[in-house]
Amino acid sequence: MNTMILIMLLIAFVAPAAVMVYRSERRTDHISRVPFGFGADSDRIHDELVVLNLRRRDCS
Repeated sequence: MNTMILIMLLIAFVAPAAVMVYRSERRTDHISRVPFGFGADSDRIHDELVVLNLRRRDCS
């Protein structure tokens, strides 16, 4: 009985989430996506993220 309730709750939450992800993916198909880590600014962005991480660690 508990297993059936757990399965029903899982379906009730996972199915709508999967549908929303699928629909949002379909809506953004026309947007070109550049793989992370490639492009003209990838080195600069990486360096900025490293600095931000270091600052965050220093402040905590």
